[in-house]
Amino acid sequence: MTAVIYIALNAGKGEGKAVSERYHVGPYFPVFILTDSTGNVINRWTGYTGAGRFLSTFRKAMWNLTTIDSRIAAFERSPSHTEAIFLAKYHGDIAEFVTAADYYRRAQKSSEHPVDYSYQIFESYANAAWNDKIPFDDALPAANAVLERTNASNISKMAQLLSKLARRREATDRIGPYLKAGIRATDGRRDDKGRKLNADLKADHALHAEHDTLGAIAIKKAALGENWTTDLNTYYPFGSWCYERRINLVEAQRYVQHACERASDGAFKARHLSLLANICEARGLIDDAVRHAEQAVEQDPDNESYTKQLKRLRGISP
Repeated sequence: MTAVIYIALNAGKGEGKAVSERYHVGPYFPVFILTDSTGNVINRWTGYTGAGRFLSTFRKAMWNLTTIDSRIAAFERSPSHTEAIFLAKYHGDIAEFVTAADYYRRAQKSSEHPVDYSYQIFESYANAAWNDKIPFDDALPAANAVLERTNASNISKMAQLLSKLARRREATDRIGPYLKAGIRATDGRRDDKGRKLNADLKADHALHAEHDTLGAIAIKKAALGENWTTDLNTYYPFGSWCYERRINLVEAQRYVQHACERASDGAFKARHLSLLANICEARGLIDDAVRHAEQAVEQDPDNESYTKQLKRLRGISP
């Protein structure tokens, strides 16, 4: 440990802002970056963890102190499956998603370890499209490759992610066959997660492929259970589902508002207030959106996402 100097920086202020740009910190915190004495990256990882898990990750990073640039050069001279996966994950972490897909593709072709990475390749392209780095249609060949591998779990995950991406990129007219494939892949699931995914895919197919908004809402409500209207814990998922699809916002607002009124103070209430602000914004009720965002900050002042939401809404308030 004496060979390592720990430097903590705020990625949004002062020196930290410049450093965050150099090291592709992005929006997800915390980010830990291990470098050599000249600042060249050796490894990186993200997320809050306990001390034990952090030390385990840190020790693994210390096993190989080769810089990323040197590892890339060595891989080009002598490709290996292990290095391809390491470099794929690294480039995905720094938002170079198409490069990450290329490394996953090279790992998949490795005769040393013939493993299916079609979903990881698709996910990389989907992330690139989500961040407007490639057109939506460029992700579809990778989605087709997932279908060709006929792995039910990967097909269902692909369909769910593609549906979300299509809504963001206003391309829902292209995803009907993929949703159908996801429905078939989850039809036999008996676990709660599988049944929920199957219902969500059916609802999205009704909404996006059949243009049946009422049918989609009915499917979603049925999946929440017979007593969902009296279960406080179902209001957020229902409201969030409606908001993400920009449908049924009046009813969604009513249930989320009810949850806010019944919830005790703290993070749970703040989460619902933030969603309520989003729904109000989508309905054009900007003053109400600002008010609920202010309440979310009051309930959970340490959550930076609520502060950012409030600042953004105040910026568009008439």
